[in-house]
Amino acid sequence: MKKKFVGGCLIWILVIFLVGCGNEVVVKTNDEVIPDPIAEQPVVEESVVEQLVIEPIETEKPEEIEVVEELDYELVEPDESGEIMIVMYHNLTETNTTYSRTVESFKSDLQRLYDMGFSAVSMKDYIDGSFDIEAGRTPVVLTFDDGHRSNFNYLETEDGLEIDPDCVVGILDAFYEENPRFGRAAIFYLNAGNPFGQPKHIEKKLQYLFDHGYEIGNHAYNHEDLTKLDAEGIQRAIGKNTAHFNNLNQNLVMESLALPYGKSPQIDELKTYVINGQYEGFEYSNHTVLRVGWKPYIPVYHVDFNKSGVHRVQSGDGDMQLSWWLDEYEKNPQRRFVSDGLENRLSVPTLHLNRINVEAILDKEVFEYEPVNY
Repeated sequence: MKKKFVGGCLIWILVIFLVGCGNEVVVKTNDEVIPDPIAEQPVVEESVVEQLVIEPIETEKPEEIEVVEELDYELVEPDESGEIMIVMYHNLTETNTTYSRTVESFKSDLQRLYDMGFSAVSMKDYIDGSFDIEAGRTPVVLTFDDGHRSNFNYLETEDGLEIDPDCVVGILDAFYEENPRFGRAAIFYLNAGNPFGQPKHIEKKLQYLFDHGYEIGNHAYNHEDLTKLDAEGIQRAIGKNTAHFNNLNQNLVMESLALPYGKSPQIDELKTYVINGQYEGFEYSNHTVLRVGWKPYIPVYHVDFNKSGVHRVQSGDGDMQLSWWLDEYEKNPQRRFVSDGLENRLSVPTLHLNRINVEAILDKEVFEYEPVNY
């Protein structure tokens, strides 16, 4: 509209200008003839008249407004104050034990988790309290203690090194390729001794973990019992291990600790060195300290969260182990953390609003609603 309006005005101005520059207009009286003012115009060569060019007027483009699809709260019923499982594995063996799983049992664990709506997330995501998973799904953190060779094994073939398809990394990679909604994430809690059982390949393995979204965590330099150490000893066990792996790969940062034997110092002064300390000028900081555990835990912004004593669920089929807890969630799904899939919102039923430590929520809107099935 603006372009047409401006162009039309200029044309009428041109016409008036041409008429106004002609001969004098004579008014007709009786039989007198009025000279035609246009016909009496002097002839002007075309080259003398400059062509009038009407330039288009540029207008600013309206800003694009991102339309965010509203979540169907009745259908999803998110609860981002619910329980989160941090599952504790050790190694893969020929038979299932308290701490070990067979290859087939581990694959079965992954499949059941996926089928029940769980998605693997990193320990960093857990520490940050932010999970990039679909609405309706539940985060789960997979942890592996001690750095067994069955966690990450290379096969030496004629064509070079290949990841063993029956080690943890090989199984997780393959499962992710088949089920991308599950995600690819796990954290390996390592000692300095002989992580992953192939010392000549350790740097290559660490780089592979970093490149593919896996993490490493601290499990003390020699798997020391921290309850038997003084302040200097605790800092040496944790700080020396952190420095050792930092020297191997600076991209992989240890930000959490899995307590060796699940034991933590009982004296408050010594507990502080489990969280923060330094060894020979190398400083460390653990944002979560994991116990051996027997039950799921809670988000970092829960009012009862304690970073010094984060519980884990043991893998296995016995009482209070992984299979038991999955059975429990099938009977009582309302206990689970359920994502709203929204980056800047934290959704909780009104009934659970009192679980949220608002001071721990820095960049999210806390949204309460009334669920249908609670």
